[in-house]
Amino acid sequence: MKNDALESRLEKVARLDLDLDKQGGPSENGELFEQIMEMQYDILESFGLPFSYNYTQLLSFNSIPTKQEIKERITKLHSTAEKYLSDNAKSDRQILQDAQENQSDVMLILPELKIRTHLYMIFVFNEILLERKDSIENVLTELRLFNQAQILNSLNLLIQSGAGQDHKLFEYLEKAGAKYLKNFLNSEYY
Repeated sequence: MKNDALESRLEKVARLDLDLDKQGGPSENGELFEQIMEMQYDILESFGLPFSYNYTQLLSFNSIPTKQEIKERITKLHSTAEKYLSDNAKSDRQILQDAQENQSDVMLILPELKIRTHLYMIFVFNEILLERKDSIENVLTELRLFNQAQILNSLNLLIQSGAGQDHKLFEYLEKAGAKYLKNFLNSEYY
């Protein structure tokens, strides 16, 4: 993301976030909250940072930021990303292996892998990876598959159709490589 676009994006996130606070928070305007989260995800992703609380705090302001404050925050994001990327020498496979061995919290691991914390991803992590129902490689492949916008949007449409009634979407997702979709649709996560 170019600096001008990034500055504009940070200012917009700040304005929306402050507006959301004035409205009473996420419970009062879930749509705006989702929009803010998506923008935060994109900004953090552009720096190579995971979408987690520690890093989203770098995108928070107490008031509308000045141009100078935005520039300082971008500098802070760059230095934070540099440190994160130099410290994070583990492969995705190693991260999942460690998570499996330590029975780690999904909300800590998925952001580290830059995987969205969607119900399906949480299901795959908790019920397949942690329960050792399939290999780490297969789990990682599935998480990456569903982290793609088109695949995730199709899954959301399938979920919204109720009990997986949209057979065309189900077939599309299976053809795309979904391995655990039937299990998910029959689980308490769905």
